[in-house]
Amino acid sequence: METPAEKTLNQVLDGSGKLAQLMRAQRQFDALDRAVKPALAEWCRNHLRVACVEGETLVLAVQSSAWAARARLEADTALAAARRLWPGALTRARVIVAPWRDTPGQ
Repeated sequence: METPAEKTLNQVLDGSGKLAQLMRAQRQFDALDRAVKPALAEWCRNHLRVACVEGETLVLAVQSSAWAARARLEADTALAAARRLWPGALTRARVIVAPWRDTPGQ
């Protein structure tokens, strides 16, 4: 019985497996995040990220509940910017609290 040949990282990421699908989705969300940030008020840019798209909903993540209220004020602006890039329909935005580790200054 032969052992399967090892794949390079690029072969895995370019394939059709679950890891490749996750990496493609992450790249899409990162591109969407980069497109949305310049449209936001400067005070909000470092505290809000595109988390994902669920159906027709743009999900925005903030670091704390204190930022959630502020981010809701920018949600329509983020949605308008995301609509210019996202291939599917986006009809609403939702803000969630989801702290991330690479916060500047930490």
